[in-house]
Formats: sequence, structure tokens, C-alpha cells
Amino acid sequence: MRLLVTGASSFVGAHFCREAALRHEVYGVFHQTPLSLSGVTPLRSDLRHPAAIDRLGTVQPDVVVHLACKVMGGGIEEVNRRMMDVVLGLEAPVLYASTTMVHWNVDTAYARSRREDESRLEKSGLPYAILRPCAPYGPRLKEHQPRHTESFQRLADWIVRWPCVPVIGDGSTLRQPVHVEDFCRSGLALIEQGLDNRAFDAGGPRAIRMDHLVDVVASALNQEVQRVHLPTSLFKLGARFTGGFEPELLETFSCDDIVDPAPLTEATGVVPRPLSEGARDLR
Repeated sequence: MRLLVTGASSFVGAHFCREAALRHEVYGVFHQTPLSLSGVTPLRSDLRHPAAIDRLGTVQPDVVVHLACKVMGGGIEEVNRRMMDVVLGLEAPVLYASTTMVHWNVDTAYARSRREDESRLEKSGLPYAILRPCAPYGPRLKEHQPRHTESFQRLADWIVRWPCVPVIGDGSTLRQPVHVEDFCRSGLALIEQGLDNRAFDAGGPRAIRMDHLVDVVASALNQEVQRVHLPTSLFKLGARFTGGFEPELLETFSCDDIVDPAPLTEATGVVPRPLSEGARDLR
């Protein structure tokens, strides 16, 4: 099977390409960060421009795996809309990586963009599946360094280097992180079964408090840390100077992110691993 993977140079994209290349013909689309993964044919293309349809169409993919998205900065909705224009213009079945944020009662440009993408895909008439990951995490790939450091790697680096870890709010917010390999294997299983126009949430086996999440990751790294609770306003101020965080998205840390992983497990046979096991990969 020939797969065209957008956003291939991202953290999740590189993992997906590597996993898919074990048994499929994979073309990884990147824009700025070079892509060099064994068994993956790299394709440089700017999905913001309609000309990408002709360039990528020469691949004649059996399935387009759409992982590319703009998360931070200005013009999120317009950029993601243009990229979806190209994906739909390829007229092939689509596996679309969305976000569990579409369920939340939040009004951010990123959430609006994802809801719009899902709606367009559902109305397109193309075979599709939608996967909504909750906080994907996992190991670094030695052969590829994404442009942006994955948030759990940031947390792991902080835990190793510093005795205190800042936590937004009171640490009671719930998250249900999914290991990136479980996410990728679930997506591949859906593709190989034949995309049948369904949407799934992808998360770990249970939701955990942010305080406990920090403790679990620290334990997996054989570290002891103290948690320091800080208001969102301070994190937003810090984001202006450190980069890598979108102030608008920091507001969503007051929202719980709870999903039911059972439907995806029933559809794919992939059982998500608990964070206590998966966090060992962050070493």
C-alpha cells in the first residue's frame, strides 16, 4: 500500500512514517525540517499552496495520512484550511489526525480549525477515519530531530535538570496521554482494515491528574522532584520569552481531557499502555 504522510517531519509524523515503512511504501511530506528516515521517501512541499496537489498527486497514494497542522502563531485557521484544500484535492482516502480538544468547551483558533477540518472531511465523500489523540508522547528518534520539541520531552528534560517542576494551577486537571507508538499502530490498523468513515479518540487507559502525571514521569526517569503550582498568568508571561508555548492554548489547561479508548481498541486490537510503562521511553 502506498501512503502519503503530511507533517512527516513532526514528532508524531516521524514516528508514523517509521512504523508504516515496516510494511508499506511511504512518502513523507515535509516543508522546512529535513526528513531522513529509513524506508521513507522524502518529499518537500508547501501544503499552503494549491500547486502541491499536482506535485503530490504524482505519488498516486492509496491513502493520505494528514498529520500536518499549524498550532501556534497567527493565521492558524487559514493555514490549516489551505492544507486541507490540498489533502481533499488529492481525492484519496484520508486518515486525519485531529485532537480531543474538539470536544472541549473552548474557543481557540486551533480548536475551531480542527472542528472545521473534521466537518469538511465528513462532507467530502471520500473514505476517511479520524483519530483524535490526547497528549501523544514517546521516545526521541535518533535519526530525526523535529523542529519543535514534544511537550513530554520538555517535561522530561526539566525533571532531569531541575529539582522543581512548575505545574499550571492546582494540578488537578486531568489528562489521558497516549503513547505515540500506540497511536501510530492504531492508525495503521484502521488503514489496513479499510477506512469506513468513523472517528475515534486515542488516549491512555485512564485519565490522571497533572500532579500525578509529573510524579509518574519523574519516577520513570528515576528522579525526585518538587511540584510548584503557578497561575496560568505566569505561564503566559513566560511563554512570551521562552517560546514553544502558545499563550492561547495555555488557557485550556483548566479543562479536563478525558476520553474512552475502548472503541479504538475494539476496532484495532491495540491496547494502550499506561503512562507508568510508556514514560520509560522518555529516558
